[in-house]
Amino acid sequence: MQVDLTEQQTLIQRINRLERQNRAVRAAGTLAILAGAAALCIGMSAPRRTLETDLLIIKDATGNTRMILGMADDGPAITMLDSNGKLRANIGVTEKGPEFDFLDQSETPRLQMFIDDKQVPRLNLLDSRGTQVTFRP
Repeated sequence: MQVDLTEQQTLIQRINRLERQNRAVRAAGTLAILAGAAALCIGMSAPRRTLETDLLIIKDATGNTRMILGMADDGPAITMLDSNGKLRANIGVTEKGPEFDFLDQSETPRLQMFIDDKQVPRLNLLDSRGTQVTFRP
């Protein structure tokens, strides 16, 4: 009988110890899940949508520069290059207003659109030498 009581007390002590350990493991697991959820929530917060720079160069998959966004001497400009690196289009804004230039494969201006000093829109067509052949008010 004495042995049975001792074994029973030992078993009760072991069960109590296991229950305490189980509670500790559950508490640690709950904290780990909450910490993971908090990290996900922080990581999922809205990204900043502002990029500040004075020059942005965009390259294609082969590493060739295809577009340059930046500040020119007289205002902002967007320059677009073909796959051979040749200047093909330029869009800019000066004190007078917006300007658009389209160039051929030899980088000769062929079409120009702009607003002149009197704030009148203009369209110039140029030949292969860059000489103006048409001017439209």
